Amino acid sequence: MAEKTAHLDSRVERLLASIIERIGKHAGGSDRTWLESLLRGYARHIDAEAGLAERTRVAYLSDIGQLFEFLVSPAPPGLPRASRVPERLFSRHTVRGFLADRSDSISRTSAARKLAALRSFFAFTSRDGAHPDPTEVVASPRVPRHLPVHLDYEDVESILAATAAAAHRAEGPKRELRLRDAALLEVLYSAGLRASEVVALDWMHVDFDLGVARVERGKGGKQRIVPVGDEALDALQAYRAAWTGARRDEKAVYLNRRGGRLSVRSVGRVLDRCLREAALAIKASPHALRHSFATHLLEHGADLRAIQEMLGHSSISTTQKYTHLDLRRLSAVYDKSHPRA
Repeated sequence: MAEKTAHLDSRVERLLASIIERIGKHAGGSDRTWLESLLRGYARHIDAEAGLAERTRVAYLSDIGQLFEFLVSPAPPGLPRASRVPERLFSRHTVRGFLADRSDSISRTSAARKLAALRSFFAFTSRDGAHPDPTEVVASPRVPRHLPVHLDYEDVESILAATAAAAHRAEGPKRELRLRDAALLEVLYSAGLRASEVVALDWMHVDFDLGVARVERGKGGKQRIVPVGDEALDALQAYRAAWTGARRDEKAVYLNRRGGRLSVRSVGRVLDRCLREAALAIKASPHALRHSFATHLLEHGADLRAIQEMLGHSSISTTQKYTHLDLRRLSAVYDKSHPRA
C-alpha cells in the first residue's frame, strides 16, 4: 500500500482508506495501485492548491471514490467498456454512465455537485495534457435557485433582546454561558459570519479599538477583515469579563462549558434555544443570521460590492441573490402604496 498522504487530516485519511478498500474488492494489482496513486495525488491537489472548504474537499473525494467504484465494478448493461482501467476512466461513456446510474436516487443539486467534483478531478488529471477531460462534453443539470432564508429585523431584535435578558437573569456558571450566547449571536448578526467562522475566532483576531475582526478561516481558506458593531463588541467584553470557568483553549473566543472551543453544532443548538426563549414560532439556522445581515444591509442602502467583501464571496453573482429579496420587498411596498398598483 502506498505511503500516507502528507499533511492530510485524519478524517481525509480515513476516507481515502475506505475508498481504497472498496476499490480493492473489484480491482487488484497494478489497477488498484494506479487508482490509489491518482486518488492521493488529487487529495493533495485540492488540499494545497484548489482553495476549497474542508466539507467540499471531503465531498469531492467521496464523489471520486464513488466514480472509481463504478469504474471497477461490473459494467451496467449497455455501457461500453475498454479493456484497461485507465481507458475506461477517461471515457465520456463512464462519466455519463456514472451520473445516469445515480440520477434516480439523488437530487439535481447533488447531481450538479457530483459533476463539479468530476470536473475538478479531470481538470487535475489533464493538466499536463497526458489525459483527455471527458467532462467537457457533459452538460450541467439545471438546478433550481432558492432564495436564502432570512429573518425580519424585528425577529432578530427579539432574539437578541431575549438572549440578553436571559443572561441578565442567570446566576453562577449559567450566567457565563448565557453571556457567551449573547456575544455569539450578536457577532453572527453584526459581522455576517458563517458558524464555522465564528467558532474559529480567537481573541487576537478581534480589534476592539478599530471595531473589526479578522476571519482567518473563511470559505476556501480565504482571509478577510469584517466590521463588528458596538453592541456586539460590548457583548464580547461582558462575556470575557464574566467568564471564570475552565479555559482549556486560551486563544478561542467561544468556549464550551468544559473550556474547549465551541463546535459548529453547538451554535445551532444555542440559536434553537434562543428562538424558543424569544417565543418565535420559526425555524432558523445560524446561516439565516448571515442572510439577515446581508438583506438588512441591502435594504438600508449598502453597496452590493461592500456586502460582497464583508460576506467573503469570491463572485458578485453569489451576492446578487440578495437583490431578489430586496426587489420583492420593493414590489410589496409598491403594491401597497401606489394608487394604480
